[in-house]
Amino acid sequence: MEKALVDYIIAQRKEAEEFSKKPGCWMGMVPCHTDTAYWSERVPSGTLKEYDRITLEEGAYYAVADAFSKSLARSMDFSSMTDEELHAEIDSAVAYMNAEAEEEAMREEAEQKHFDELASSLNVDRETFNRWMATA
Repeated sequence: MEKALVDYIIAQRKEAEEFSKKPGCWMGMVPCHTDTAYWSERVPSGTLKEYDRITLEEGAYYAVADAFSKSLARSMDFSSMTDEELHAEIDSAVAYMNAEAEEEAMREEAEQKHFDELASSLNVDRETFNRWMATA
């Protein structure tokens, strides 16, 4: 296994251990570089370049699957894409998810405003209004 990949694995594991020492924090870590069976299968060439490419393709797959659908992600040929194309797919998926989250927050805010207005029109506070709604 290439020294650069071994160094990366050791650094990632150290970062995960240190981060996980903080109260309430947890971070997954890759298997130890001494687990040759895992790494031989995961990164056949044993190079950091191949590992980076594999994780980029996986990142693109999961970003597309999370944003749109697993079916779409499965239909895409990530292995034939350039790194730039993969980054663009990830950026697109993240932008879509962020827009969806923003729209959901706006809908929630509008709903809360509507309930505030209903409570006000009934001349009650929100707590009373919420109790009434819960028992309705």
